[in-house]
Amino acid sequence: MVAPIDHRHCKVCGKVCAGGSETCSAACERERTRRLTARRNYSLLLYAAIALVALVFLISQFRI
Repeated sequence: MVAPIDHRHCKVCGKVCAGGSETCSAACERERTRRLTARRNYSLLLYAAIALVALVFLISQFRI
């Protein structure tokens, strides 16, 4: 039985990548960076919204 050749697939388009790279081209690298930045920004926005709701809730509990 022949062992499969070690290779990776592009995280963006799924094509086979060369060496230890995670993307197959500069365009895919830019797209991956854009997606990661958007995901990070969305997460930060979500945490800020949760903190704001919690703060509003706490302030409303201390008012008489």
